[in-house]
Amino acid sequence: MLNLKASPQIKLFNSFANHWQKIAGSDLAFLSLEGQILANLNGNSVSGLNGSEIVKQISSQKTTYLKHNNQANLLTTPLFEGSQTIGYLLVVNANEQDASLLAWLGEVITARLTDTQTLQGMMDELINAWNQLALIYHVNQNLPLTFSDLTVSLKSIIKEVQKVIETASGFIILKRPDSLDCITFTPHVDASYLSETLFSNLLKSNEVVLCKTTASCEEIWPQLPNFVENLLATKIEIVEEETMAALVLINKISKIFTAADIKLLAALSHQIGMVIKNFLVHQRIIVKERFIRELEIAAKIQESILPAKLPNVGGLSIAVSSNPASEVGGDFYDFITLDEQHFALIIGDVAGKGIPAAMLTSVARTMLRVEAIRGEPPHVVLEQANFILYDDLNQAELFVTAFVAIIDTYQGTLSYASAGHMPAIVWRADTRKTEQLRATSIPLGIAGYKGEPTRTVPLHSGDTIVFLTDGIIEAQSPNGDLFGLNRLEYIIKSRAVDPPEKLQHHIQAEVTKFRRNSLSLDDTTLLIVKMLPQTEAAIPQNISTILKIKNFTYPADIAYLRDISEQIISTCRESPSLLPGPSTDDFIYLVELAISEIATNIVRHAYKGAKGDIKISVSLLSNGIQLDFYDNGIGFDPHRVPRPKSGEYKEGGYGLHIVRQIMDVVSYEHHPEKGNHWHMIKLLPPI
Repeated sequence: MLNLKASPQIKLFNSFANHWQKIAGSDLAFLSLEGQILANLNGNSVSGLNGSEIVKQISSQKTTYLKHNNQANLLTTPLFEGSQTIGYLLVVNANEQDASLLAWLGEVITARLTDTQTLQGMMDELINAWNQLALIYHVNQNLPLTFSDLTVSLKSIIKEVQKVIETASGFIILKRPDSLDCITFTPHVDASYLSETLFSNLLKSNEVVLCKTTASCEEIWPQLPNFVENLLATKIEIVEEETMAALVLINKISKIFTAADIKLLAALSHQIGMVIKNFLVHQRIIVKERFIRELEIAAKIQESILPAKLPNVGGLSIAVSSNPASEVGGDFYDFITLDEQHFALIIGDVAGKGIPAAMLTSVARTMLRVEAIRGEPPHVVLEQANFILYDDLNQAELFVTAFVAIIDTYQGTLSYASAGHMPAIVWRADTRKTEQLRATSIPLGIAGYKGEPTRTVPLHSGDTIVFLTDGIIEAQSPNGDLFGLNRLEYIIKSRAVDPPEKLQHHIQAEVTKFRRNSLSLDDTTLLIVKMLPQTEAAIPQNISTILKIKNFTYPADIAYLRDISEQIISTCRESPSLLPGPSTDDFIYLVELAISEIATNIVRHAYKGAKGDIKISVSLLSNGIQLDFYDNGIGFDPHRVPRPKSGEYKEGGYGLHIVRQIMDVVSYEHHPEKGNHWHMIKLLPPI
């Protein structure tokens, strides 16, 4: 039924009236069946007209021309909805010859009013559907957020349900084995809503209960408050739980609950049941097995997000250790090889413990990794990660500290940004002093995040950088003293000449010794990077003296790569030319890296998964190590392998280039009958 009093219809009519006045020179009004003038642009033209008297004199089926009280010439035409007259168009000071024009205008206005009302109805339905989807989304959003306070989540849900279904009030009755509670968003009415009879009757019903009158409401709710006129209610299924619940909505604002309201409430009952079930399950875990389950789950999460092995990066020696506490927190770290020149590392800590922190640790590490792979500067990586993580961190009331660094192994620089993380410590080999790389912004997830631009510091041969989480310096002794940055810097200064692996072992040992049997525990993570010396020695013109030769044969299988590497390195360490010390460890590390790259390429590219052997000859020279690899796989032209381009950010594809950078002599030969031969020499650095 058209509503001629609605604002959109009045607005549309005024538009037509304005055009009529310009065309016909007379005023157009809207007249109801009872004679009420509903709309008129010029109020003066209809003053003195008696609408009820006019209605008595005109036809409800055709256009009528008359003089009203000998004052004005009037022209009217009826408006129809189907065959029913719903009102009239009234022209004041009209000309009789405008009758056909007015009749046409009446048809046009009726059609337009119908279209406007239909469109408004569609918009109302669309808005209602959107509100229903938003409501279901809101309820689903509460699924993971009920662990700490079920009442808060249910109140939030009730508020949204009331808003969408448009009721004056609503509540949830929650019956647990030892209690019966009423949860409502409307203040000061909990007691009047709490009815065991109502609850019992709702549980007996397998359908949504609709009571349209006060009398029908009293049948299921004998203690019905006097302000309740109608209600819509349903029991809430909570699968495999002793807890039961029901949702009740009272006093529909438009007086009538619709079929859409009933369907929506039926759909919501399952979702709300899941919210309550999630809370109950979580409470059981906390009560019965909190310590063991939390430790197991969080340990698995942490293990899954950490890199499986250390990366092989030319010019760098890397060591890492991460020791979880008894109640697992959120330490994480990661490595990304951006190209042959740039190496990114990330270390961070989610400020919290247990499963929520561990799960956000995984998300935070992933977001930071994704942004770092894009090749953005460290401060941009942190900004983008904060933009993505902020809502989740805010809802969980957690924050993340993170340190992102990019090392340029060619230029010898470290570019970094730190979101509230512990300072990284740089030990300078030339001065044997330390400096701290402090935070450049507040942690991720805190309101008002804004970081400083990326900072860059130079790195030189032998420099060591120690990245850490707060579990190191905040380790407590039994009497409450903190390990502290000063103590850590002292250890670094005294031990930084050691390889990173030894340094991190020593720091962790000192932390454990300091803490002794203290019950205050936290995750402790160390990530240590050392800049290796660049070999600048030219190939000597004299012939090296061969001190010893050993030959080995292994299957060309990935499973044997570790055995190959360990066998060769063990042989290399037998050389009397290698003196104990950090420089020898660095030398061995580079040889091991070259072995890994060549052996991997033979398995993957020469044999391509087919069976075969790798024959290896290790020659201990008076001034270095000589390695010869032989295989019968497919040959290739090493000159056709492109040199990696600066700016290409990808992992892998740099094996041959890395070997050429590491070894002093690298040659390859393919013979149709004898197969492939890799020949490499690594010279000892000058003393």
